Amino acid sequence: MDPIHSVTKVPALKPEVSSREGVQGKGFAETLKNFYEQVNRQILESNVQTEEFAVGKDYDLHEIIIASEKADLSFRLLTQVRNKLLEAYQEIMRMQF
Repeated sequence: MDPIHSVTKVPALKPEVSSREGVQGKGFAETLKNFYEQVNRQILESNVQTEEFAVGKDYDLHEIIIASEKADLSFRLLTQVRNKLLEAYQEIMRMQF
């Protein structure tokens, strides 16, 4: 039987980018643009898989459904982010300076 090793020997997980580096490295507009492009890619990939399945290409149906649901969820999130941004903009426009 192997002896139990100390937890301190396990290497610590390091984040890919610290929060300060992420904020300084990318602007808000660029982050939104990247998110939009990612959602668009997911939707296009889902459509391609669905079309290829319809013409007889070998895909598992559950993979297509999962890809479709991921794309749908991402699109709904993007829509909610857009709605919140519009609400914030409208609130700012109502402010009197």
